[in-house]
Amino acid sequence: MKVNSKTDDLTYILNLCVPMAVQSVNRLLILTGIMGILISTYTLYVEMAAESRPGYKAFCDFAEHASCSRVLTSEYSKGFGFLPETSTFQLPNCIYGVLFYCIIIFLSTYDNVLVLRFQLLLEASSLVTCIYLAYLLIFVLHDFCIVCVSTYVVNSCLGYLSLKKHAILMKTKSKDQ
Repeated sequence: MKVNSKTDDLTYILNLCVPMAVQSVNRLLILTGIMGILISTYTLYVEMAAESRPGYKAFCDFAEHASCSRVLTSEYSKGFGFLPETSTFQLPNCIYGVLFYCIIIFLSTYDNVLVLRFQLLLEASSLVTCIYLAYLLIFVLHDFCIVCVSTYVVNSCLGYLSLKKHAILMKTKSKDQ
């Protein structure tokens, strides 16, 4: 009887630890998403200020080839540089970023594998977009934008955390079967 009791105690403790791990990852996903919203909001501020006030120098403008305001007023800062100017979707990229981070935060509140797979799909598409924008930043604009790079880091962290959450949920699912 004691062996069975210890086994039951261990199972109980493991079952408590796994949800705690998922909850911790969820909190990190939400905090990282909030960081993304804050960075994207600052990006929108810089973009609007640079467009409306000639000579505006943002906090993130460090040098001639490290100027986020120059990058954020380029043709690639709206509609990812490939949407026509007449398109309804010709919005600043950071608006899409805020929307993306809000969706990720919302999806992070669910501990469902199907929802998480949709979240992973969104994050994979954001990473592809980051690679495209990083390419433009380095090879086309020949510039460095600390705000842009910060969003790349945030998106990478979101992808990593979601993969971690997926692994935890799959492990939990296999233990339940």
